[in-house]
Amino acid sequence: MALVYSPEPEFFMQDPPAEWVALARSQGGGADNFSPYVYPPLWAALLAPIAKNLTAIGFFNLLTLLNVASTVIGVHLSYRLLSPKKIGFTLWSLVSIGLLQFSVIGHLAIELGQPQVFITVLVLASFWALQSGRARLAGAILGFAAALKIAPGYLAIIFIMERRWRALAMFFAVGAALAGLSLLLTGPDLHREFWLRLQDLDSKVLISRINLSFESVLLQIQNGIQGAQSWAFYQPQIQDKPEWVFWVNKMVLLVGLWVAYVSTRHLPAGPRIWFRLQLVFLITLIASPLAWTHYLYLTLLLLPGLLVVANVRFASLFLLGFWTAFSTNLYWVVYPLSYGGTSIVFRGFVVVLALLGVLIWLAIRRGQRAG
Repeated sequence: MALVYSPEPEFFMQDPPAEWVALARSQGGGADNFSPYVYPPLWAALLAPIAKNLTAIGFFNLLTLLNVASTVIGVHLSYRLLSPKKIGFTLWSLVSIGLLQFSVIGHLAIELGQPQVFITVLVLASFWALQSGRARLAGAILGFAAALKIAPGYLAIIFIMERRWRALAMFFAVGAALAGLSLLLTGPDLHREFWLRLQDLDSKVLISRINLSFESVLLQIQNGIQGAQSWAFYQPQIQDKPEWVFWVNKMVLLVGLWVAYVSTRHLPAGPRIWFRLQLVFLITLIASPLAWTHYLYLTLLLLPGLLVVANVRFASLFLLGFWTAFSTNLYWVVYPLSYGGTSIVFRGFVVVLALLGVLIWLAIRRGQRAG
């Protein structure tokens, strides 16, 4: 299990270890063809036997097949979560696939072989189970998803909003069981290494064209005021996090979650979980240090629901605007420009804020009608 994590203490390494470079070159790659492992130690242990018997390309191809299959399942689950009578599954599927196929969100997720696609399906399966009255199953699935990546764990807040205590208990039980298994298989040292990298991540701000975090936006504004902002940043930049950025971000997170709860509390059970999943996911995403654009895969799978919860004309125009903002063509048109980096980040961030605003407005309006 040597060199599971980069020997450098930083979360994002600047110079990969010589052993990693040699391995990449032996399989036809180079030092710029891979990224460090940043997931919990358990999965390194469980995937090690597979990795020994597959080349990197073979593993990536296998993951691509998994992601394509996950996408098909995800479209079905997102439809079942809302169970709309207003539109059929065919239209829902066409909108979903269209958004994924022609947006930089879908392109990055599949092209980079992101496990986020599979995790998105687990999240959808969890809340479909919750919607279906299978609280324990919902908690177990979300606990498994959070063990793969920490971020889905924030969605357990919805269990609290819904007062589904059995789901919450099962979420913690599965998480604790997998944490115990991880310690048993890999020992405490790798977990210490993982924890150090999480601490490093929380003390830094990553400025990247595909990171839509609120912290990144705040720091770019500060840098711009001080005349220290690079507007292109073709390569990611890692900067220390000012204390004021940390506290403003945490305050916005708490206020956002409170608004998500208050705006949805009068909704009927059916659409309420769909609204809460959208809102809590988007709020916790932009409040996290790494709000990668391709993490919006879940949002794209749920977005056809706007055609159900809103006026069809308004929803269609908003979907068109959302797709335009994240379209692959627009991304590559802006990419080479001297101000391309900041433009891409701010445009994506503003569109996410617009979506949050629309969802909150729709939730309040539907709640008033239901009341």
